[in-house]
Amino acid sequence: MVALNESDLGKLTRIKVSGYIQAQFESNGPDLVKPNDAANTFYIRRARVKFTYEATDGIKFVLQPDFSTGNLSLKDAYAVAALPKLPSLTLWAGQFNRPNYEVEYSSGQREVLERSRLIRTIYPGEREVGAKLEFNPVTVPLKLQLALLNGNFTGKEQKDIDTRKDLMARAGYSLHFPSSGIGVDLGIHGYYGGLRAKNSYLSGYDRSLDSTATNTGSYLDKKWAGAEVQVFFDVLGGMAVKGEYISGNNAFIGDSRSNPYKIRKFSGYYAYLIKNIGKKNQLVGRYDYFDPNTTLKGDEAGSELFYKTLTLAWQYYLNDNIRISLNYEIPKNETNSAYPHDIEDNVFGLRVQAKF
Repeated sequence: MVALNESDLGKLTRIKVSGYIQAQFESNGPDLVKPNDAANTFYIRRARVKFTYEATDGIKFVLQPDFSTGNLSLKDAYAVAALPKLPSLTLWAGQFNRPNYEVEYSSGQREVLERSRLIRTIYPGEREVGAKLEFNPVTVPLKLQLALLNGNFTGKEQKDIDTRKDLMARAGYSLHFPSSGIGVDLGIHGYYGGLRAKNSYLSGYDRSLDSTATNTGSYLDKKWAGAEVQVFFDVLGGMAVKGEYISGNNAFIGDSRSNPYKIRKFSGYYAYLIKNIGKKNQLVGRYDYFDPNTTLKGDEAGSELFYKTLTLAWQYYLNDNIRISLNYEIPKNETNSAYPHDIEDNVFGLRVQAKF
């Protein structure tokens, strides 16, 4: 009995439980509010519990559900195994974050309430289902990731909708200058995939409708590349500048002539300025730009407008577990005859985050 109890206790000590709850108040600009709907509300933005089981050295299992308001979903469910005789090389399998800086940067640590419009558009749901190889050598500040993915994840776990898989890769390298108190992280990433058209209706790069039968069964390009940099300064309490640029082709599912498959050229970027004020306060500014259709401008772009968004935020760290965040997002959209004025879609958010 003693031996059995010790064995069971040994298994329990390998389990780590962590998580966080984000209670949020949000007030939306008038153009974001439907008739007779509330312009502001309290709600639970995220409520996550993460279970990590370290089976043996180099092998672990991760499970993370999300219990946020109106959204019970599975965020992470994957296994990680270090390859024999190559401990720096690990194999991931399951549902995990796509290899991208802002995607992989936890929403429990991020300095503003939500990711940039660029990242939310090309990586909806943040996660994907597939397999990934990750290389982290001990002696070199290098990180390489190569993932084979279904390529159609939108926030809920689902099987692939076509036969072809998507390929994604990311490489990062860190530089440290201790004498000057500066650290620099550099990275690049690329996405190579496609979306199979299952009907004959396709809206091309210039928004013209092509209804020839040859579209059915063809793969529409989802291919892009990006570069990133993060600079950290150990001065006056700490400061950071972070940014990323991504450009390429994206494709979207359609089901009819009025809602055809779409293929678009896009580009976008974001830049953060983060300044710590003492140990309790942090001021943040983020500017992001996203153009969903770089081929067309003005009236020809129709509703596919580019956005320039300024986000201002303040964080107060009450202690190691409680953080209070104020956030004001100010989007400015392209104008044309269909949208002659800036859409009133500013968003104010107040969040209390408790983590454990």
